[in-house]
Amino acid sequence: METLTLQTYLDGQWLDACVLTFHEPDKGRHGRVSLEYNASYVAKHQSNLAARVSMRYPIDFFPHECDIWPAFLFDVMPMGAGRRYWLQRENLMDGAQQDLHLLRLGSRSPIGNMRVKESCSDSDIAPLGFAMADVLSRDTHFLDYAREHGAAVGGASGAGGDAPKFQLISGQDGLYYPEASLPDSDANEFFLVKFPRQNSSQGRPLASDILVLETEAAYYRLAKRLGLNVVGYAQYETNQSESANVSYFGADEEKRITTPSLWLPRFDRLKGVDGMYRCAIESLYSLVGNTEPGATVSHGVYLKQLADDWRDAGQEDDVEKMVVEYLRRDLLNIVLGNSDNHGRNTSIIRWEGEIELAPIYDLAPMVLDDSGITRTSRWSNENELGGRYDWRGICAEASAAAQVNCDALWSGLCDFAKKLAPLKRLAEECGVPDEVLNHHVASLNLPGTEERLKTWGLLP
Repeated sequence: METLTLQTYLDGQWLDACVLTFHEPDKGRHGRVSLEYNASYVAKHQSNLAARVSMRYPIDFFPHECDIWPAFLFDVMPMGAGRRYWLQRENLMDGAQQDLHLLRLGSRSPIGNMRVKESCSDSDIAPLGFAMADVLSRDTHFLDYAREHGAAVGGASGAGGDAPKFQLISGQDGLYYPEASLPDSDANEFFLVKFPRQNSSQGRPLASDILVLETEAAYYRLAKRLGLNVVGYAQYETNQSESANVSYFGADEEKRITTPSLWLPRFDRLKGVDGMYRCAIESLYSLVGNTEPGATVSHGVYLKQLADDWRDAGQEDDVEKMVVEYLRRDLLNIVLGNSDNHGRNTSIIRWEGEIELAPIYDLAPMVLDDSGITRTSRWSNENELGGRYDWRGICAEASAAAQVNCDALWSGLCDFAKKLAPLKRLAEECGVPDEVLNHHVASLNLPGTEERLKTWGLLP
């Protein structure tokens, strides 16, 4: 039996929220776990949604017994490339028996407002910053230091995916530091930096990854033009200047940029006059209790859970609006060829007294990925099969799952379709690469968007 302490960042400080007792540590994610909030934490924060470790675990004085690991832990622990790094660093074979070790070791600063207390160590060593040129050139000293300090991402909300990513802070001195290595008072901006995967035989960035990253930057501008809440342009971000928006840096020999990168401002870190605010982030996988990476889950299951959570938070009047937004995002994913729609690529934000869908992130033409990524969040076979969609049926399915008016969903989707009709022109204006603009296949055909919308009955 082993224990870990989960902390949340509230009121400008890290607080001990709950103790996790792992009764069968060698079984990893398949072992029994007890979760118990600290009594003083319950007394002060019981009604605060941001103080919960998950919507599935209300803050109370009673222990929560779990037959397997709580799903929210997979929003915190290293996943994807981050997990592979820690396994290699510790010289471990992958397997469930390593889960607890990786949770303890690599969860010092995940996306959101939680961390594992035992992952953090006090150090008197001054933090080491790097010039942007060192980051852009993937300087080996920067890479080694960043990975050792936990900046190699392994956590929630799409950040733990397969391609290499780093959480970085720009300091007041103009240098860049690994997440959690710099005091909040010295921080300027927070970034998630994505790099392309490397070709194992040639040691060069994958061409498909480079195209996907460049297009992802343009897709965020496009989604903003369409009126959606999107990373880098989120509606509640305190700095709306262009410098705070998404940036893509292509390879450039003169500037020593050997590997392209995409820089995304963090929507879970908000800096105000009173200091830093860390937003509570929770993925759809966590909300529905799924613990299997990449698992297929129906949209109906997600929408039922989201609607229940909205109502539990006292937001009955907002459920219909949330479902319309959810449908718009799925339609956008389909027309933009974003097939990587698993349950960690959509999240909610838990504020103190309400919840909302997090800004759109991981919006890219993943149908172009060499590994052949397919949709894992799907509608029923009657409404989605073989690239064919029955949007009236989808609205009926969503209506039944969330218990909202079907006609209102259809109307909201048709209104959004009108904005999507000139998609090719908008995409050109937002800088989508020609290779994507000129792609003409069923899964990605921006010039044919208006015709597709008419075929689906969303446009007259």
